Amino acid sequence: MAQGGRKVVIGVDESAFSEQAFSFYVENFHKDDDIVYLVHTPERYNFVDANLGTPVERPAVLHELLDEINKKVRGLEATYQQRLQSAGVKLANFVTRDNDAGEAIVSVAKEEKAQLIVTGCRGMGKIRRTFLGSVSDYVIHHAHCPVLVCRK
Repeated sequence: MAQGGRKVVIGVDESAFSEQAFSFYVENFHKDDDIVYLVHTPERYNFVDANLGTPVERPAVLHELLDEINKKVRGLEATYQQRLQSAGVKLANFVTRDNDAGEAIVSVAKEEKAQLIVTGCRGMGKIRRTFLGSVSDYVIHHAHCPVLVCRK
């Protein structure tokens, strides 16, 4: 990869909140020499047979589910490659991780020595956030660098 300026990590998924965060970064913060890391964690599936309550052991079923996950990831990557190109972002990497979204974003930011993290926010209430957790809350509390949380 070519030398660049700031390193910016942006959490992405299929949501409108992710799209808004990406757009906000491009419209308000992007510099031509920024290196952008788009971090995505694919949806996790429960590989348990709903009828039997036991792990799915049929290779064909597992293969089909994994193919579906990979197809979604490739589609998301293609979508963001188009957005990057349209926005004139020249230095970018699409990073897929298997751990939780917040952990993945913080991990990539630390590994790449990012100067900024950008993430969307679903706007959950305090009670839902307490029980379900929040990616943006996790990132804010664990990141080594400034975090920009884009609200709708």
